[in-house]
Amino acid sequence: MFRFCKKNFRLAALTALLLLPLVSALGQSPDDVVLRDDFDSELSLDWEVIRPDPSHASLETHPGKLTITTQYGSLQRSQDTAKNLYFIAPPEGMSDFVVTTCIEDFLPERHWQQAGLMFWDDDGDNFIKWVRDTHSMNYPLLNAYWESDHDAPHARIYSVEIPKEKFWLRVIKRGELYQCLASVDGENFVTYAIIPYNDGTPTKIGLVAKNGPCEGDIPAQFDFFELRPLTDEERNDPVCAACKALHGKWKVVERTLSGTLITDDPDTLFSTWPGTLVIKEEEELDFGFTLNLESEPNQITLIARHRGVGKLFNGIFSLDDDSLTVCLNMELNGPAPDAFESLEGDGFVLLNMERPE
Repeated sequence: MFRFCKKNFRLAALTALLLLPLVSALGQSPDDVVLRDDFDSELSLDWEVIRPDPSHASLETHPGKLTITTQYGSLQRSQDTAKNLYFIAPPEGMSDFVVTTCIEDFLPERHWQQAGLMFWDDDGDNFIKWVRDTHSMNYPLLNAYWESDHDAPHARIYSVEIPKEKFWLRVIKRGELYQCLASVDGENFVTYAIIPYNDGTPTKIGLVAKNGPCEGDIPAQFDFFELRPLTDEERNDPVCAACKALHGKWKVVERTLSGTLITDDPDTLFSTWPGTLVIKEEEELDFGFTLNLESEPNQITLIARHRGVGKLFNGIFSLDDDSLTVCLNMELNGPAPDAFESLEGDGFVLLNMERPE
């Protein structure tokens, strides 16, 4: 059995519930390089600022922070009007690295207000950003967004509870894969998405704070910026391995709801790809998802999109080659099941799945 640990759905019910209301030293090898700026009275890294506007960026407004105030400006589909994009060049010969920042006192209030990390190639629609953003319904969220060579933009949004006072954003780059993580304490990071982007050689890495095509300035305080090599633990991250193993399509071959075997419903298909899990029967439901491999059994949390902050379905999963078992609590924000069983009246759905032929 393929297990993920550091030691080694009935759809109609889901639908009903959702419809309720990361100091370079000369001579270091690439694997030893650490680039860090703590923004103490002056910039210590060789920053390039794209479309600089000093009226909306300061090291003095909040000493010890780089404060970038959002303003009208976009990058979407070659608009190229966003200002105060702070970038450094990646260390030569360093293909994989971890980028982290901490943002303080930032709670976006209007659609498109955002701040976070960005990997940028040019103004020709080649970038990826991992930001705290705002939904069109004006609630905050996390957003992994990328564009590539004028293709249609991609967004993976996660409506999760993140405090205004302080939060951390991190991207772990492995070749062309960008693992997007967030933390509320700077120690424990949750993976929300693993995004494939271009050929894995961005020309610039840094910070973004902007509004998109709307007004409404709001300051974002960046406490630090750091780029460093991966640790051994990060190189062998079981969450990354689990997300890769789950990728693709899964067909439900047996389902039990509250102890009753369901035999007369339409086929159920699970599909996972970067940052997304889709459940399809007669219609599709689109979720973000996170994995907790510290727990036993391993836990999976489905994050409802476009439904407001903090609407979660908690469950457990087990993956054995081409067989996947998921037991999900159908109660919104209810605790994850303790075992792979569905009993009368418990509201749990037990799904046994296989790779379709």
